[in-house]
Amino acid sequence: MLKPFALSLLTLALCGSQAMADEHKFYGRIDYSVTHSDSGSATHDNKSGTILENNFSRIGVKGSSQLTDTTSLFYQIEVGVNGEGQENGDKPFSSRPTFIGVKHNTYGALAVGRIDPVFKMAKGMSDAMDNYSLKHDRLFAGDKRWGDSFEYKSAYWNKLQLGVSYLMEDNHYNDGDNRRDNGNYQLALTYGDKFFKTSDWYLAAAYSDGVEDVEAYRAVMQYKWDNWQFGTMLQHSKLVNADKTDWQQREGDGFIVSAKYQWGQLSLKAQYGLDNSGTGLIANRIYASKNAIIDAVPEVSQWAVGAEYKLSKSTRVHTEIGQFDVKQYDDFDDTIVSVGMRYDF
Repeated sequence: MLKPFALSLLTLALCGSQAMADEHKFYGRIDYSVTHSDSGSATHDNKSGTILENNFSRIGVKGSSQLTDTTSLFYQIEVGVNGEGQENGDKPFSSRPTFIGVKHNTYGALAVGRIDPVFKMAKGMSDAMDNYSLKHDRLFAGDKRWGDSFEYKSAYWNKLQLGVSYLMEDNHYNDGDNRRDNGNYQLALTYGDKFFKTSDWYLAAAYSDGVEDVEAYRAVMQYKWDNWQFGTMLQHSKLVNADKTDWQQREGDGFIVSAKYQWGQLSLKAQYGLDNSGTGLIANRIYASKNAIIDAVPEVSQWAVGAEYKLSKSTRVHTEIGQFDVKQYDDFDDTIVSVGMRYDF
């Protein structure tokens, strides 16, 4: 009696495991660039010269499990892979999106963990240089990912979706930290989808209260016309962390405009941007520099062109060329020339 019973349990376990495996997906990306930078103010690791850059290579697993006819559980576990760098030999992995949530067909989805917040994701694909050293976060803030957070996304209604992100303050800030006085939440309303599957338009409006130390408003528009894609992102940013240098002066506006053209397997792209809020990556590096005497909020502008060519469905080569100009601090001007390869699996 025991042997048939044990065999039945084993069979059920194997079948169950296979059923579960069908709902899970293992995936990853390897993306490296050989980059030359004049000053290092725009590179991922703030290094100048000719360097190897890791463009957020990662591995992960994600999946879902049906709980009822209308409700499912979903999850994602992802880590950055950084072992290619000499300095990362003892820390080859880093945190990336890791969360679990529940989705209802009518009421939307609620997740908890380390999640890309809705203000960041409202950008869609408007940044033609995203992931590389010419991306928009060199100009203005709002592109960071946060752990210990909740995220809610409504179900779509006439291509509209509402998103809300909230940081758990007790995890992030100690008692007495002035940032606890901020709302530490984000709101985003989007129309369509960034890949143009449901419409030739993608529109977004977003607000961030204190997350990434800024209060910010963001508007995004993308339009697809034949083989062309056009995008723009506008943002007003105000630094709200009283512990940062000149925080009361660091407020202003930024924008990027971009265009992409698809010609068979070749994609051509161009971008221009400017920001005077003093909240982006390059401005933060200026304020953090002991050699810089800050007498004016940095105004940073950018131009960039690039190309991608798909060798196969999973493999592409890419190149980017561009410059950042810092109006008041030319020591932080940077010219970027980069050639790289990306593989997705």
